[in-house]
Formats: sequence, structure tokens, C-alpha cells
Amino acid sequence: MPIRRRTLLASAIATTLIGLAAYAFANPGVAACAIIGTEPFVPLLDGTLVESGSSAQDNAAVLQLLSLARTRIQNTFGVPRAKPIVVFFNNPRAFWPLKLNEYASTSFAGTRACLIVGPKGQNVDVVAHELMHAELFDRVGFWGRITQVPVWFDEGLAMQVDFRPKYILAGGATPKTKSVKTLDAARDFFVSDNDLLTWNYSAAKVEVAQWLAEVGNSSVYGRLSLIRAGASFNAVTRSN
Repeated sequence: MPIRRRTLLASAIATTLIGLAAYAFANPGVAACAIIGTEPFVPLLDGTLVESGSSAQDNAAVLQLLSLARTRIQNTFGVPRAKPIVVFFNNPRAFWPLKLNEYASTSFAGTRACLIVGPKGQNVDVVAHELMHAELFDRVGFWGRITQVPVWFDEGLAMQVDFRPKYILAGGATPKTKSVKTLDAARDFFVSDNDLLTWNYSAAKVEVAQWLAEVGNSSVYGRLSLIRAGASFNAVTRSN
């Protein structure tokens, strides 16, 4: 191979690796699912992994929790079909040097979602919330999620199966932003101010609930699938 071609190839590979490293740093859940931590993880059912050494009782509790979370989604929107990788961890050092959310996070790589559930997120509200992100991803596809679905809608839809009281707006609560529907990007929604972040989740929950009251919960999967087929978010979310 001529020297120039080898140089160009090496440059392209280096650029790709740098890009992948940057993406992994910004999306530690993807990297965590790829490396499965520094400690051995063992598979259970349906792409679920737990730390090695977990007791049979703990493993049964994990599967029961997943079942309850999926049942909540089924009771709200219909039978879920997404089959994400789900990793439960209790030791934050298992993924060093990555710093993961001790509650939970959902990342996306290719055609599959990856849920990382930490020690503070092992409850039905958090798990159902993250599974709903995976369900939306499964219905709209990778590019549909990136190019069409605003963050406020993604989070507001997930909040429909998340019943934590802290995200219920009190009557007469003063809005902290002009409109939650202006929060299209992650940098706008996921702010460092905890009170404002809680309001963003709560307001998104209300906004999506009002939309659902008009279109019906049973129409959601079909509407999301239209985005994968090429329809715009605005067209799909019209109430008529």
C-alpha cells in the first residue's frame, strides 16, 4: 500500500477512535454496556445482567422488578416490545473510571437501548421510566429519536409510568420556564439546578398527560411508529 494511502487510513482510524472515545465519555452508559465493568457480570433472562456473587434471592428480585415495571407500561400503553440490555449494579466502582448515575440512565448504541440501573434506582418507578425510554427508541428508531423527538416529550412520556410524588406539580405551582415545550435539547432540560430539573420533569409529565387525554394512550405506539416511517414529530402528535 502506498505511504500516502497508509497515512490517510491511519488518520481515518485515529479520527474514528477519537470520535468513539468522545462519544463514550459523553455517554458512559454505552461504554458500560460495552465493557460490562471491571467486575464479572452474569446474565439472567432477556438481556439482563447482574454483578457476580448476587444471591439467587437478589436475582429473583431483579426479575420480579423488571416484570412489575413492564406490567406498568402494559397497563398504561399496551404490551411493550423493546428488549434492551439491562445492567443492575450495586458497586459504583465496577465501572471505573466511568462515573455512572446511581439511580439509572438509558443510552443508545445502534439499534438497541442499554439501561444501567444503580443502587438508588432499583424500584418500579425508576425502572419503568427507563424501560419507557427504551420503548420509545424501539418504536421511532435511532434517527427518529435524534432528529424528531424533543427531550421534553421523551421524558414526559417516561414520566407517565413514573409515579414518584416529587414529580407531581402542586396546584398553582409557578412555572420556572416559559414553557417546557421549548426544552428540545438535553442541555436545556437536564440542568444543574435541582429544583428547576424537578420542575422540568414535572411539567413535561403534565404536558404529555394533557396530550394523552386528547389522543388516548392506546394510540401512542402507532403514532410513534409513524416517526420511524418518516413522519414528523409535529404531524404525529397532532390531536386530530
